[in-house]
Amino acid sequence: MKRSVKNVPKGVWAGLAALLGTQAACLFLGARKTGRNPWIWGGAGLIQFPLPAIAYFILNRQDQKK
Repeated sequence: MKRSVKNVPKGVWAGLAALLGTQAACLFLGARKTGRNPWIWGGAGLIQFPLPAIAYFILNRQDQKK
């Protein structure tokens, strides 16, 4: 059965927007606090989930160990 984007309920779209917005805000604020290009991390957080968050936390952890 073929599904179309038009058939996706509006609640799913709202949940996805909330998830991406929350991730972007968290990445932006965290990067701003550590001085690591907040606009780039925030923008990456708006595009997809969860790879930018995983990458940020891995890179941030490596910098803290040094």
